[in-house]
Amino acid sequence: MLLERGNKLGITMCKKENLSGINYRIRKNASIGESEAEFDSLFLTTCFTETGDLETLIDCSSPHRIIVGRTGTGKSALIYKINQEEENVIEIKPEALSLNYLANSDIIPLLEKAGIKLDIFYTLLWRHVFTVELLKKKFKLTNEDNTKNWANSLLSILKAKDKAKERALSYLRDWGNKFWQETEYRVKEITQKLEENINTDIGVTSEDLKLVLQSGSKASEEKKYEVKHKVQKVINSIQIKELSDVLTFLADEVFTDPQKKYYILIDKLDENWVEDNLRLRLIRALIETIKTFRCVPNVKIIIALRLDLIQRVFEKTKDGSFQEDKYQSLFLYLRWSKSNLVELLDKRIGQLVSEQYTSKSIKHKDLFPNLINKTEFIDYLLTRTFYRPRDIITFVNECLKLSEGKGYVHVEAIRKAEIEYSAQRIDSLTFEWFNHYPDLEKYLTLIERMNSKFKLNTITKEKIDSFALTYAVEEGPHSSDPVMRAAYAYLDGGISQHKFIITLTIALYNIGIFGIKPDSFTGILWSYLDTRPPTEGQIKPTSSVFVHPMVWSRLGIITDN
Repeated sequence: MLLERGNKLGITMCKKENLSGINYRIRKNASIGESEAEFDSLFLTTCFTETGDLETLIDCSSPHRIIVGRTGTGKSALIYKINQEEENVIEIKPEALSLNYLANSDIIPLLEKAGIKLDIFYTLLWRHVFTVELLKKKFKLTNEDNTKNWANSLLSILKAKDKAKERALSYLRDWGNKFWQETEYRVKEITQKLEENINTDIGVTSEDLKLVLQSGSKASEEKKYEVKHKVQKVINSIQIKELSDVLTFLADEVFTDPQKKYYILIDKLDENWVEDNLRLRLIRALIETIKTFRCVPNVKIIIALRLDLIQRVFEKTKDGSFQEDKYQSLFLYLRWSKSNLVELLDKRIGQLVSEQYTSKSIKHKDLFPNLINKTEFIDYLLTRTFYRPRDIITFVNECLKLSEGKGYVHVEAIRKAEIEYSAQRIDSLTFEWFNHYPDLEKYLTLIERMNSKFKLNTITKEKIDSFALTYAVEEGPHSSDPVMRAAYAYLDGGISQHKFIITLTIALYNIGIFGIKPDSFTGILWSYLDTRPPTEGQIKPTSSVFVHPMVWSRLGIITDN
């Protein structure tokens, strides 16, 4: 019946083609773009869909500076677009900062392990990097000679009218002659300066510090406390005040023209540009620095952060001075509406067809069947996504791959494409959430061949026992995966069966695989729609869960149809 309906739709499509005068055939390797923005420049240039986020970001008066979204929601596309369209842009690549220099320093890892707070130092580092990069861009400081000339000229013109101005000028005297060097030099010079200050002010070498602070040291607790206190005092007294005055100087004396906006862009912070714990501390300091730089009205620092990464930063580095609600105004959460996604799809299909055949406007309705199983194609497609561009691009590309040489995409091709798409999305989710749920693929076996909607009490004790004995015993009580730890605790008698199910449900809800309807009075909650997660107390044995259609094919989920 479906094939018959598909053939009828195919005939309709051919008539549309004839009316349009287009003898269109889907060519081999046809695509509506790449899933990753850095490889998608053609489609991003011609098919960019404005949701209002780009306008918000380029507005320096808007507080939004940190783009937050899940993988594939368009964070990198926004960074790319700003870089292409704005005149004064500085793009900083995390891997080019040589931040591993910190991890390989003689002192920094030692101080971290000793529990000494380095947040002030990391904040100083970012402020220094940004200040230098902005001055380099503004005054075209490209070599040693023109940098020296600029510094001398500036210092001779400006006079210290007050203490704050004096401190700013002192900073320019101390560092100005080296502004022309590469960004990575900033990291090394500030780190070396800290090491020198510690050695000088405390009167000990790096080796002496190791003997006192490293684990297993024979030094007395009193001696350790004394050294830690002195080191912390040195760190707390570094040039933060001086650099705060430099920010005032930048705002009052340098970046004063509202017609000339300057942007610093940072993407790819979720990649392995430095050791993980250090990365989280540096991102925390970066967020604080972005907030501080708001005092320079014609400068905007914009970064992109994956949602799960920002959650880890707050979770792992939280203290009294770093609370999430203090920074909410900086966050721009990416959300896509149905109309935005349809516009994106139609623009990309139009670009694909126009490349090969015509400049006439071709949309998804011209290329895909109207209905699949009594559901409009666009709704069928969107329900198999997390409402993000990457999912749509990936699914449609799979459909095109299976429709080579045809004038339209047949229902049968869509169903076959869904098999590969579903498998790819599981792989993608496994990678995206690896730091939170490294064993995701293992506990997906618990819901294989389940109904698309079921009550939590239908996950049987036998199934949980089998899973726990197969995987949790090997993982042990200290697994990095919370579901595995819960499974081990369940086997050990530490928690109930329902407590394990709650842990599993929350994990799959966070990832997006489960939607939850806690009770008859509450609607279905989905994490990717930005609804508040249910509390553990709301999740009852009689609560219903809905398996996301994205994973139905891969997990063999049983549906009504």
